Amino acid sequence: MTLDQLIAFHAVATRGGFSAAAQHLHKSQPAVTKLVQNLEATLGIVLFDRAAYRATLTDAGRLFLERTESLLANADALRRFGLALGGAAEPVVRLVLEAITPLPPVLASLHDVRALFPAVRFELRTERLSGALEALRDGNADLVITNGYGLDARALLTQPFAAVRIIPVARRDHPLAAVDGPIPADELRRHAQVVLTDSTRGELTQTLNVLEAGLQWTVNDVAAKLEIIEAGLGWGGLPEHVVAARLAAGTLAALDVREFDVHTIELFAVRRRDEPAGPVTQALWARLAEEPR
Repeated sequence: MTLDQLIAFHAVATRGGFSAAAQHLHKSQPAVTKLVQNLEATLGIVLFDRAAYRATLTDAGRLFLERTESLLANADALRRFGLALGGAAEPVVRLVLEAITPLPPVLASLHDVRALFPAVRFELRTERLSGALEALRDGNADLVITNGYGLDARALLTQPFAAVRIIPVARRDHPLAAVDGPIPADELRRHAQVVLTDSTRGELTQTLNVLEAGLQWTVNDVAAKLEIIEAGLGWGGLPEHVVAARLAAGTLAALDVREFDVHTIELFAVRRRDEPAGPVTQALWARLAEEPR
């Protein structure tokens, strides 16, 4: 059993088939197929059911995938440890952001770090609520910006990044925008609240400022939430930096919602204590700390 075989198996299992795995790994499909077949022959088990159009994991394959993910994460950590010992720049740095993170300070930091390490590839993606922290814990991120929920000082290094004010809003002509003063909870529940869902798959799942027993529409990104609210189809809380211009222009109206538990979300830059950061990650960590708040 080789590392290449495990990487090929994991890619097929997580990318949706042999063709997608080959594209992801920059290999030919026959090469990926051969790697998986050799792995199956070595183990003496069938990892994929190939009867259907798209290969699916067998029961044995699903169990083997769980162990494979852990092993590959450890292998990647070992590689990064070796690079850090040698002072070599990481070839890839993975940065994951909470969806409400203001981008300008992040992009300014990336711009400066890229000037120091022009050959490094940055992978930047967003997650919602606890999704960024889960990516860090699972070894799928080198550095994240996330809210304070679930942070463990024993396992994580943290530094403050930004405070994001959450403003409940609706379109100017929405019925809730006509209410003068605090809006009664019963009135809020009569109108659809647009809610951002948590992207985590584990125990960290959280909700934020969601009215119980109310009508809800769920979305999986801030842009979709904004568009639905701008269309007049609901109301909801959005970051101040997203709605400030629209409030000033009068296309959106701020609502007086006393039921919200959180009005400001503190964001933190976070990385793991048990994995030494390479030079690029260290430079990005330091640059993020310099950004004005």
